[in-house]
Parts: sequence; C-alpha cells; structure tokens
Amino acid sequence: MKYLSQLFFGILLLLHSSLSAQEQQEILIVGDMHQIPGIVKRAYIPMVKKILKYQPELIMAEYSKTGDTAAMGEWNSKFKEAYLKKKANDTVNYGDIERLKKMSNKEIDSVEFRKLQSYYLSIGDQGNHRIYGYFSRFGATKKFKPYGNQNTDLTFQLMRKLELKEVYGVDSHAGYKGYWPAWQRALKAGTKEGRKTFKKVMRKDTWGNIFAGASWSLGRYINKPETLDAYYRINSLRFKGFSGEDYDMQIKKWDDRNVNMAKNILEVLENNPKVKRSVLIVGAGHAKAVSEELKRLDSNVKVIMYHNLKTYPK
Repeated sequence: MKYLSQLFFGILLLLHSSLSAQEQQEILIVGDMHQIPGIVKRAYIPMVKKILKYQPELIMAEYSKTGDTAAMGEWNSKFKEAYLKKKANDTVNYGDIERLKKMSNKEIDSVEFRKLQSYYLSIGDQGNHRIYGYFSRFGATKKFKPYGNQNTDLTFQLMRKLELKEVYGVDSHAGYKGYWPAWQRALKAGTKEGRKTFKKVMRKDTWGNIFAGASWSLGRYINKPETLDAYYRINSLRFKGFSGEDYDMQIKKWDDRNVNMAKNILEVLENNPKVKRSVLIVGAGHAKAVSEELKRLDSNVKVIMYHNLKTYPK
C-alpha cells in the first residue's frame, strides 16, 4: 500500500510538472536603436523576418502605459494635451469600436482606422494611437516604405504581418522626471578619463551600428550581450570616473524605470494567460536590465534574448 501511495504521488508530481511546463509563458526581448541613419534605413527588415519565425502572439513595446500622463508630459506633451482634451469631450461610439476590434485590419479602410486612432487617443494609449495613425495612411497591406525607425519599420510591420490588433505599452516614468538633466550634469562633472571612456564606447557603437546596418546584421549586432551591456552603461553612466549626487540620482531613476517596466510586462502576461509567446521591443539600453528584473521577479516566465533566438519549427 505504501508503495502504491508513493507511486500515485509521483505520478501527480509528474502531471503537475508537465502542466506547468505547458503553461509556461515566454517573452522574447529585442533591443533596438529607435532611429538609425538613413543610409541603412532598410536594416530592420531582417529583424522582422527573424522575429516572425518565433511567431509571437502578443507585442509589447516602449510606449507609455495607457493613461500614464507622467510619461506623456515629459516626452510627448502634445499627445498629453490632445489626450486630456479628447477625454474631456469623449464622443466615442464604443459599439462601433468593438466591431472594428473584431475585424481583420486588412478589411478596414482609412476612415475606420482613424476611428480606432481617435479611440486610443481618448484612453491615452500612445502606442495604438500611433499605429492606427500609420495604418490610416498606409493601410495594413504588405506595402512598406522603410524610414529607419523602430516604430514604423519593426513594431508596425510585425503588427501587420502577424495581424495583431493591439500593441501593449509597458514603459513607466513614475518618478523619472529629472533623469536627463541629472545625467547631463553627471557626465559634465566626470573625470577626464571617465568622459574619454564614455566617448570611446559611444563612438565604437555608432560605427558598429552603421557597419551592421550596411551588412544587414543590425539586430545581431545590437543584441550581442556586450553591445546591450554597453548601452546599459551608457544610459546610466556606469563608468569609472563618475560620482556625486547627480550621478546617484540618474542611476536610481534609470534603475527604477527598468524595474517598473518589468512589473508592467508581468502584468500584461498575467492579463493574457493564454498567450505563450510574446515579444518585447525596447531600446537597447533597457534590454539587459529588464531581462534581469523579469528573472528576479518571476522565475516562471521564460526569458529569451534575441541573440539566443533559434528557429521555432511549426
């Protein structure tokens, strides 16, 4: 009897482990440069193709979380002003919006895209407001004009090809105001050797991006661990020769932002339990920190970095 009980318990453990493995959510983290030189403006195309092989079911990106007026105020004051005005004079036909949300974007015309754009403005959703503004101009077909911009050339093209209806903004600017002035003051106050090291790293990665873009290997170059680490250090001035109150302030604000982004990502995953594969498109300086925070906050989420991405056979 004791043997049968142990066997039964062992079977239950195996079943539980199997179910847990099946339910595990994955997130692919992709670092990008936001904007690349016009001479290599087509360099995002190979990244799109590689990410499509992973077949993500949900896209998260470095847009402010819906309704985050702190982020709007510091980085996009015009959007904040338009959002608050629209919110105060809300005339959205929600029944019509729900209808459009259920339709394929390939079936929607420019007038209806503008309705969706207006709706996302009314709720302070910057990411989807920008996407449907783009769709209202260019549609959701395969036609594509590269701009060398992460939004139009990477995020928006993935939305088109995967036929997804929404992108999820996960950025956070809670307590972030003052980061950039503090960063600038800390850089200026650094030692001569510290500033020299900083400029050397910046120069190396600037040329590295140009050469990588020209050889259609931009995604591979940006997402190398050493490149991600370089941008992580650039964004928080983690070099010898920098110290002081401004230095400590900008590091704390930068680190807090990445922690809050990771929390927002986990919230999106929790609210979409049926989604197994998701992708996060984020500035290269965030990729390392956010991946580490995700692993620290929730070990059940499988984090996949772009440089480790393999073809997923279907």
